[in-house]
Amino acid sequence: MREFFINWSERLITAFVVMGGLFVLIAGLGAMFSGMPGGFWRGLGILVGGSIYLMVAAGFMYVAFGIYRNTQETNRLLAELLRK
Repeated sequence: MREFFINWSERLITAFVVMGGLFVLIAGLGAMFSGMPGGFWRGLGILVGGSIYLMVAAGFMYVAFGIYRNTQETNRLLAELLRK
């Protein structure tokens, strides 16, 4: 049951990253072409800043799941070693 939640949470993170990327793109383009003075630079800032934030946040989440998987594998290998 635990594996079910871990696998699905990884899929949810992927879906949230894709949706976040679309939202950053839409917000950036909307700010760029809004017609406000300096809107192009604001939109560019949204695109760059939003993309960096998305990569860092998703990276931390994927690293956390990687640590969990590696810990699980180490535990399995140590238990196998102790049985011998």
